[in-house]
Amino acid sequence: MFGTLDILFGIFCFVLAMGLLIAVSSAGLGGMKPIHFWMAMGFLCFLTGWFCVMGLGSIKARRWARALLLVGAWMAVFFGTLALALILYVLPEMYNLMADSGSFSPAAALGMLYFATSVLVLLQVVFPVIGIGFYGSESVRATCERRNPVPGWTDRCPLPLLAMGFISITGCLSIVTAATTNYIVFFFGRVISGATGFAVVAFVSLACGYVGWGAFTRRMHAWWGAYLLVLLVSASMMLTFSEMDMATMYAHMGYSAGQIENIQQFYPFSSAMLIYMSCAWGIMACIYLLWTRDRFRPEKDAVEVKSYQQRKAEEQVPEPASKPPRRMRLD
Repeated sequence: MFGTLDILFGIFCFVLAMGLLIAVSSAGLGGMKPIHFWMAMGFLCFLTGWFCVMGLGSIKARRWARALLLVGAWMAVFFGTLALALILYVLPEMYNLMADSGSFSPAAALGMLYFATSVLVLLQVVFPVIGIGFYGSESVRATCERRNPVPGWTDRCPLPLLAMGFISITGCLSIVTAATTNYIVFFFGRVISGATGFAVVAFVSLACGYVGWGAFTRRMHAWWGAYLLVLLVSASMMLTFSEMDMATMYAHMGYSAGQIENIQQFYPFSSAMLIYMSCAWGIMACIYLLWTRDRFRPEKDAVEVKSYQQRKAEEQVPEPASKPPRRMRLD
């Protein structure tokens, strides 16, 4: 059943992508850049493929599907929690914008916001938590191992480190996404762009790739690198957002005056909100790293991966009978 739900989620993401394409074709991009629109389309198409492939793997009870779905569910809970905090922060301002525009009545605006928030909570928090409970159960794990006795590549790395590796790999994509803003980097209150910004973004991408490789191979020095990277990025973002207003940041990112006006009118973001999100992200990432620290091992330690038959054979080996204690003779 859960595999079928994953496929339905993939179809839902495809419908969202087509709906976004139709909406932009009829109403235009507004304040959005074309490259950002195509990035959103690409992300929705990726989710479509991800859920369809994971759904088929779940129906066939593949080991890799169970592991990757667990990793994806934990990542969805992590980022969904941050997104939910962001939504709750901007919800009053969004209600004021919708009510003051005259297009919606106050009751209709409130109902639409409640409905959208409920859908996001279900998709980003509730459903992933249910998936964690299902795919993390011992019965599902035993079924996957029984139908696929040979250990796969996902069995050679603990799931928390597997998630950390995938998150680091997504960080490597910053060298692609930063190209849409001329490699603008907000570095401890300063604005860096052009060739210097490209160098900083390339360094961060390489650092993320190194951390991802270290997580997959369980290198302890990669854990220290990840911790240092989280502290530096979080501190830099908080310092920058505390010294610059939103209009200045949008201008540095290449938006025109008209686009900045549209963004500030329809997107109730503020520097205080970004400081709060940067701090919350840094704290959650540090807690996660502290939790995963014991799962790293030195390079010399080997990880033994056993098949389902080996584990069942070890469990069925009878324990040796204990000898009765010798009695002391008094004669």
